Amino acid sequence: MMANQTMDDEGPKLTGLKVLMITLGFFGVVMIVNFGMAYMAIHTFSGMQTDKPYETGLAFNRAISDANAQAARGWNVNARLERAPSGMVGVLVSLKDAQANALSGLQVSTVLRSPIDAKRDHLVTLKEDQFGSYQGETQAEVGQWDVEVEAKQDGVTAFRSISRVIMH
Repeated sequence: MMANQTMDDEGPKLTGLKVLMITLGFFGVVMIVNFGMAYMAIHTFSGMQTDKPYETGLAFNRAISDANAQAARGWNVNARLERAPSGMVGVLVSLKDAQANALSGLQVSTVLRSPIDAKRDHLVTLKEDQFGSYQGETQAEVGQWDVEVEAKQDGVTAFRSISRVIMH
């Protein structure tokens, strides 16, 4: 008769010990994966973007006053990046004052900063090729870059700008 049949005849029995082993196994795998990922995160990238973060933080108020002085000058700066067929990236920066007169005799530099790895940064010193127009070139990989343009007048930074670009 079917009514007298027990559960033991239908397959393996789920006991408390099996449930405990399944639960411990599941959480053991989760913990191993978590500890492995935490280890990799800590040992592969420190998260530090600067060698002296405290001093960099203290310079913030000075940067604000410099930005206000830069805005008061009213300069118009146009920076352009173009990839040549050779793979080199050409940097062209033109500077004009508030009255649209070209600015000459400045020390202009550009830094292509990688947002993820400071080791990939490229410093480009630009040379004046025309009155108020500065150019240079560097080898840079495809991807996102922060382009920092800095113009110094008599050794003092008169203009500084940072823009994010995507180079193809």
